[in-house]
Amino acid sequence: MAHIFDAKKMVKLDDPRRKDLIPVDKILQTLGLQEGERVLDLGCGIGFLTLPAARVVGAAGFVYGLDIQEDMLVEALSRSRKEGLSNIAWVLTPPDKVSLPAASVDYVTMGLVAHEAPDLGVMLKECHRVLKPGGRVGIIEWNDTFTEMGPPPEHRLKQDVLISKLKEHGFSKMSLTDLSQGTYMVVGKKGE
Repeated sequence: MAHIFDAKKMVKLDDPRRKDLIPVDKILQTLGLQEGERVLDLGCGIGFLTLPAARVVGAAGFVYGLDIQEDMLVEALSRSRKEGLSNIAWVLTPPDKVSLPAASVDYVTMGLVAHEAPDLGVMLKECHRVLKPGGRVGIIEWNDTFTEMGPPPEHRLKQDVLISKLKEHGFSKMSLTDLSQGTYMVVGKKGE
């Protein structure tokens, strides 16, 4: 059974220590996100990656924040309104389906949610489907040695397993980046 983050504990998502462990600027720079692009933040939660991505892509770009928990999306919508960001669509979605057309986004981000997927293969297949040719997926996960916060160790997704799953679902040109002492990111590219 996957470990799903409890939306009732969303205040933990604003913990300053957590923000140090998940350096948003480094994530977006590593992905190469640019103005005018379209991004899907799958498992967006309260908008931790979504809001900064919307600022980077600007008015000419667009970001879709998808989550399976309505409470998270309500909070994310409130935050985007406070920031005056109108280039985001917040979408409640089932865990195994992305309600976007094929080849519709340049990037997919998944911040600390891949380990929660009931079927990671289905999720990666959907990511591949919605990415444009040459698009990239960036998956951020907890490493298996850091125990200060995050899911129980038995629910964490090992780097080699994630890379193997990405290859299995049509992604190539993998890169692995240690983001902090607690997190890593794997980036994969969809073929041209």
